[in-house]
Amino acid sequence: MKSAADLTQRIDYPNFPELDAIDLSLTDARTVITLQAMRSQGGFSIWPGLKQANWGRIYGSETSEHYAVGRLATACDVFPAKGKVIRFWSLCQEQAEVGGMGLYLDTKGPDGSPWMMTHFDLRQKPRLMWVRNGGEYWYDVSDPVKFWSLIRQAIAKDLL
Repeated sequence: MKSAADLTQRIDYPNFPELDAIDLSLTDARTVITLQAMRSQGGFSIWPGLKQANWGRIYGSETSEHYAVGRLATACDVFPAKGKVIRFWSLCQEQAEVGGMGLYLDTKGPDGSPWMMTHFDLRQKPRLMWVRNGGEYWYDVSDPVKFWSLIRQAIAKDLL
């Protein structure tokens, strides 16, 4: 595995110059390459989370795909254009390498306004999906009724 710091921004991830402010030596290059591929495929703007913790952490849960002690983080948090969040979440599902995807209904975006955030990671299968709302996590496998209810709310919110 190589780190995303070994990539060239203008060649490997031209749509994300904001990542120059992040220490990408903690992040697996495949994560950034996958994000760029989805950006190219989707054709709409995506803003990367601008906190280091969105790309690689040296603290917290060792089971998090963001955790980067003794390994590279394989996760990222991004803000697809408003009105395209559900489309991006669907693009994540189409990527064979994406093993985890989360939809966060309780976040603020790059402009400081309420904005849904999407997480994806390259964890090994089985695939895991979740929604966070009000700080609580709901998983497709453990509480499918609540999970899909929140997905419906996210769809409605994304249409606004």
